[in-house]
Amino acid sequence: MVRDIAKNMQLHWGLAALFLVVDVTITAMTVYLDKTNTEPIPSDGDTDKSALIGWMSAFGAMLIFGTYGICMKNPSLEAVKADVMVFQCYYSPAAAMILFLIWLLTGASEGLTFSASSLAYGVVFAVFWIASQLFALKTVQILGFSVGPAIWTGATIVTSFLWGSLVFGNPVPNVLGAASGLALLLLGVRLAAHASKLNERSSPKEEAAALTEAEQPGSQGSKMLGFMCAVTMGVLNGTIMVPLTCFHQGCFGSEPFVKDQIPAMAFLPSLAAGILVAQPFMFLLYWGRSMLRGEYPQFHMKAVAVPAIYTGLTWGMGNFNAMFATVYLGQTVGFPITQLAFVANGCLGIMYFQELSGRGPIGMFCLAALVVFSGATLDGLFG
Repeated sequence: MVRDIAKNMQLHWGLAALFLVVDVTITAMTVYLDKTNTEPIPSDGDTDKSALIGWMSAFGAMLIFGTYGICMKNPSLEAVKADVMVFQCYYSPAAAMILFLIWLLTGASEGLTFSASSLAYGVVFAVFWIASQLFALKTVQILGFSVGPAIWTGATIVTSFLWGSLVFGNPVPNVLGAASGLALLLLGVRLAAHASKLNERSSPKEEAAALTEAEQPGSQGSKMLGFMCAVTMGVLNGTIMVPLTCFHQGCFGSEPFVKDQIPAMAFLPSLAAGILVAQPFMFLLYWGRSMLRGEYPQFHMKAVAVPAIYTGLTWGMGNFNAMFATVYLGQTVGFPITQLAFVANGCLGIMYFQELSGRGPIGMFCLAALVVFSGATLDGLFG
């Protein structure tokens, strides 16, 4: 048994190291494209769908977001049943650190952009993000790495599209085409969720009994709780780029960003600071009442710190790419494309975590992936 656990840990960290190398490479490519781009940066709600950096960063973020959560199901993390906010206490500083480091290495030469309004947007971003990640971890614990992201992707796409088209005025040249693409995206997500139901029906009796036991009080939670967490995560996730857009275009009386610099790069110091400001506040909001009753969190540093720090570093690189996608492709197209990460989540869930098995469930998930990519194509062409 000990040998099997050690073997699983070795494979887990081997995959995590591979994904980290890929993430660093993608981020470096985005930085290079930014430095060599000679075209003007979109402003005043405009987009530039001809810019290579927009599409590269969107699909780069999609790949990173599809793999960054591998350590949310790290064997040592699951063994101690770490609380979601305990995980976030290590996760948030790591994310802030990598965002500031990226700015320091690539954007510091352009000068520091930091003001009361930029910090406020950074804090708002951080509050939405921290809350979304708490729900994301709980979703993965209950529904798994393939099904959970499939559900929150649908809510994210709808929320982000509505923000971009109805609030920020991102142009939608062909409403019918964009609506068709959005419908296909949601259909693909629905098919992915249905794959989970097929998997449960085809599970052996032993697995069904284990599922029933897992839903008893005191476990990770019921399927309904998992579904609600996934939807809530999606709504929050579809909103987190709003502060960046406000920083770029100006909202609530703040001045738009007018310097000759990519707004996503200039926003990084404010975002990193916002995370560090928001995390203690969110921690006290989450744990305050319990601590007043004398119940204190168990931090499980040995088991939780490294997986959470890894997750923060890789998420930071994914978010960096997602911000470029939002700036160039807009809130209606750029950010929704990054959320197609659920396809990569599904591949990991099937091939590594073995959450789906049998021709029916796996075939249904592959069909869902095909439908989602078709919807993404329509969204990119007409959205």
